[in-house]
Amino acid sequence: MKDLSFKKILGMKIAGIVILFFIALFGFNFFKEYNRSRELDKEIEKLETAAKEIEAQNLDILNLATYLDTEEFLESEARTKLGLKKPGEEVVSVSLPEEGTTLTNNSNNQEESNAILWWKYFFKN
Repeated sequence: MKDLSFKKILGMKIAGIVILFFIALFGFNFFKEYNRSRELDKEIEKLETAAKEIEAQNLDILNLATYLDTEEFLESEARTKLGLKKPGEEVVSVSLPEEGTTLTNNSNNQEESNAILWWKYFFKN
């Protein structure tokens, strides 16, 4: 009987080791797939964010294309780049002074007080 119980104990130990091996194997595969699933979820989220950004850019481009097809844009471009003017309109060009040049005031304006200048303005004296 001792021999039989030893065989039972040995068989139970071997069965326990095999069961632990399979549990470890399944546990390892489970955690490996769990981590892979998390990485895929992050990648999906990143791609969805990129897709939303691209959709927003496409909408901006569509709005720009719509604006570029309007008469207002075509007219403003023709006016600025081609010098278009409508019949009866007069074009006025204003040029800015070159850098380095300064505007000078009249010397008599600097000597007169502000009150005298206002008096002259209203009464044309």
